[in-house]
Amino acid sequence: MGAIFFEMLKLLAIDLVFVGILVALLVPLASYRKAAYAVLKRNFVGYFSNPTGYVFLCLFVLLTSLAAFWPHEFFVANLANLDQLNKWLPWIMLIFIPAITMSIWADERRQGTDELLLTLPAGDFDIVIGKYLAAAAIFTVSLIFSQLANYSVLVSLTYDQQSATIDIDTGLFFTTYFGYWLIGLAMLAIGMVASFLTSNLTVSFILGLALNSILVFTHYADTVIPASATARQVSRWSFASQFDDFGRGVVSFSAIAFFLLIASLGVYLSVVMIGRRHWSGGRDGQSLWWHYLLRAVALVVVLIGANMILERYDYLRFDTTKGQVSSLSPDTRALLNKLASESDKERELRAKLAKLDAKSDEYASTQRQIDELEARRTRPVTIDAFISANVPEEYIKTRYNLVSMLKELRRQAGSRIQINIHDNLEPFSETAAQAEERYGITKQRILSRARGSLKEEEFILGAAITSGRETVVIPFFGAGMPVEYELIRSIATVGRGERKRLGVVQTDAQLNGGFSMAGMQPRQIPKQLILQELEKQYRIEDVDATNPIEAGKYDVLLVVQPSSLGPPQLSNLVEAVKRGQPTAIFEDPFPRVMAHVPGTAQPKQAQGGMFGMGGQAEPKGDMRPLWNALGIEVTGDTGNPAETPAVIVWQDYNPYPKFQLNSIGPELVFLRNDAPGTKNAFNPTEPVTAGFEELFFPFPTGMTQKSGSQLDFTELVSTSSTVAGEISVDVWQQNSFDPYLLASKMGQPTGHKYILAAWVRADKDAGDEQAADENAKDNAAAGETGEGEAATTVAAGINAIYVGDIDLLDSQFVELRNLPNPEFDFRFDNVPFVLNVIDAVAGDERFLRIRTRKPRHSTLRLVEDRAAAARKRESEAAEKFRAQFEREEQKAKAEELKAVNKFQAIVTNLQQKQQAGEQVDPAQFQAMVQQVALVTEREKRKAEVQVEELRIKRDQALAASQRERDQQVRQVQNDAKLWATTIPVIPPLLVGLIVWVRRRMREREGVSRSRMK
Repeated sequence: MGAIFFEMLKLLAIDLVFVGILVALLVPLASYRKAAYAVLKRNFVGYFSNPTGYVFLCLFVLLTSLAAFWPHEFFVANLANLDQLNKWLPWIMLIFIPAITMSIWADERRQGTDELLLTLPAGDFDIVIGKYLAAAAIFTVSLIFSQLANYSVLVSLTYDQQSATIDIDTGLFFTTYFGYWLIGLAMLAIGMVASFLTSNLTVSFILGLALNSILVFTHYADTVIPASATARQVSRWSFASQFDDFGRGVVSFSAIAFFLLIASLGVYLSVVMIGRRHWSGGRDGQSLWWHYLLRAVALVVVLIGANMILERYDYLRFDTTKGQVSSLSPDTRALLNKLASESDKERELRAKLAKLDAKSDEYASTQRQIDELEARRTRPVTIDAFISANVPEEYIKTRYNLVSMLKELRRQAGSRIQINIHDNLEPFSETAAQAEERYGITKQRILSRARGSLKEEEFILGAAITSGRETVVIPFFGAGMPVEYELIRSIATVGRGERKRLGVVQTDAQLNGGFSMAGMQPRQIPKQLILQELEKQYRIEDVDATNPIEAGKYDVLLVVQPSSLGPPQLSNLVEAVKRGQPTAIFEDPFPRVMAHVPGTAQPKQAQGGMFGMGGQAEPKGDMRPLWNALGIEVTGDTGNPAETPAVIVWQDYNPYPKFQLNSIGPELVFLRNDAPGTKNAFNPTEPVTAGFEELFFPFPTGMTQKSGSQLDFTELVSTSSTVAGEISVDVWQQNSFDPYLLASKMGQPTGHKYILAAWVRADKDAGDEQAADENAKDNAAAGETGEGEAATTVAAGINAIYVGDIDLLDSQFVELRNLPNPEFDFRFDNVPFVLNVIDAVAGDERFLRIRTRKPRHSTLRLVEDRAAAARKRESEAAEKFRAQFEREEQKAKAEELKAVNKFQAIVTNLQQKQQAGEQVDPAQFQAMVQQVALVTEREKRKAEVQVEELRIKRDQALAASQRERDQQVRQVQNDAKLWATTIPVIPPLLVGLIVWVRRRMREREGVSRSRMK
């Protein structure tokens, strides 16, 4: 409760600062505009001294709470924000704002007090601004009551009982209400104009509603305007569209200016209307209606132009959310700024052009290349996002992030990027069909949980990024995909029209798919999904290492399990690495997920013959020249050239308590910074690994720098130093059938950490000197072989990352990232790690930090905890019912067997007598055999009936348990709804009651008791 009290105090402090600023702004008004201040005070006090004002206040607070928390979508989204209220607030204010403004001037006319006000020693502006500020103060007080009420509900729902903390984004909440306040200021000014037009309160209310509804209904322009582009332009001028930034926690100067300009226009028109007694007859009997109409129209034009300019150059934006979830990262903004700048290649060509003869053919060719690059650089990028109206609750955060990032890109990229958001799509709509036909963005069918139960849902969540002929399609934004990275990577790829070349060396890993005979079972190997991710950024080519790898042809090589290469292929790979070919190497002593690949020390599968039988396995190359070239020593290497090391690194740490099975051992290495004895599992100084949260390495191996190596060896990923150890592949295979025996064979942790991934580069200080005399060293070592050759030719700009596992490239990890797993909630960063490794070696650092950015949204922790507890109870009950069913089933079968055995024993006894030569009545024997058959059939049917009855009871019990779970989840939601509708109205009711009692006491002061009877 202390945390809740502290959060409420924090919001109160923010409110006091905000109100204090507003009061400070009113001080000059009280000093220099005393008449305006007097009007403000009179109207404000008059409103809250009347119980009717508190009725409207309670109604406003109640409606905002209902709109915020009663829609089912609030609990489906599981986000601690006011998205549902954002949808309904303009409609609520269409009722509440005219109720405030209808009496601003119409009531003065009705009561005849307008003449009194006009005779005050004050100008028309003083009266109007006093009236307007009074209405604004009334609305501000109402909004504060609503804010405190809704904040108290959200604070309660985000309270984490286990950690006694509150996960609420106060910045987002306050900014959202600040946006509400700005909408109110604009609507009050418009409503005040309506009040100056009539003396009838009802007519004033209707006019205020009608005038304000124009800027409310324009948000739905697409329902009446068929052209989507025109509809988007019209909807930009709606209150909802301009408020959108505030609803996402972003304070935008252009949006503030929009609302303030609307308010200024309303105040000006009110001043004109109140002053018409001076100009309606005009001077010398001539009316000035046209004069003031033109002035008003001119002001409207100026305000529209000013708003368009401010919106186009909306650079003053501030993200108030916790974790900056509603803004682009600095790296993304930098990439956007560089999008239209000259590339290095274009600058090189221009420098070359300046040295060429203008009449030469090479000059014309170079100029054409420059023109082509410039055309690519200047052509616009178009993003078409296709988003369903409803998505499963597991994808709501992804949808939120996608829409938010697209809106930020639209704001900050300007005309360079055109963004079309086709949201609120239905799967059967024409736009959805076009998305499938043009871009292959198809409907997804996902089994998700809705209202506590599982159901299949169909939805669309994809985007296509195009520029000229370049296109990158993201057919589906998975639940774990980094949305910002996917968008900016695609924009940068199509915007430049340039892709680096990635060469995938053909090995037994068969990343592009193929056929395998592993385990003597023929099976088709599908293309690994990691290549589909890489194809969005690289031009991928298969590389056959049978021939020497051409220098400079590829920006980066990807080699998965190089130990499966034959001697010639491996030798060519080593030579390419020595020449400085950027290479990402993944080598595994014991592949388990990609089980079709032979481990480092395992022989290749035999090929040929029927079903792979009868053939002879191809020889494997020697990995030591590659290790020597890289200057590394893998775990378990004894230095004996005749032995190939095959040692598994294990770590006794599992961050998923539910993921505890006998078959799940410490060989599945979970890498986190919070693991025991871990300081930095991921090197924080290298962008390739900085910012990662968790990696999963199944059955990896480690490495260290070889003694005497002059290469720059940078560790990237490492295990704990206290709970890690090692075991040979042979020992593991021999004892894997018995988990307890295997645990004893593993032994105790070795007491030191294991490096699972490292970056090997030429020494930064000595690299230039070594590269300069590379040829001399090569010539001197021309007749030498083995390690000596490797030692002399290694240091000429070598650039490779070596990873001691290949399983993390398997498609399962891409699927785990894209598809949610509410049971375990895995947070593996395997996919971005692989992409970062390849990018880093290729020298492309644009996306390294963006990939690791994970927006953190405040969620309804209380609801999550209650729902999790209910599901746990349901799971325990289900397990209990299943165990009881199995016991009863075994009991029924035992009774069946007992009854049959009784008669079977008699038959057996008669058979034994016959065999012993005793005389047995054949009729009796036949009768007993028939009796056994009858009893067997009868008991079998009886047991089947009992088992079926037990099965029905079990299923009924499980269904009842599931219903109870769903009811408990709904009860939590209903309690929150009840809290949201009862508690918020209590504070304004108490204040209203106090005011009413005080007013009654003042009315009775000085009145004799006899008159009060």
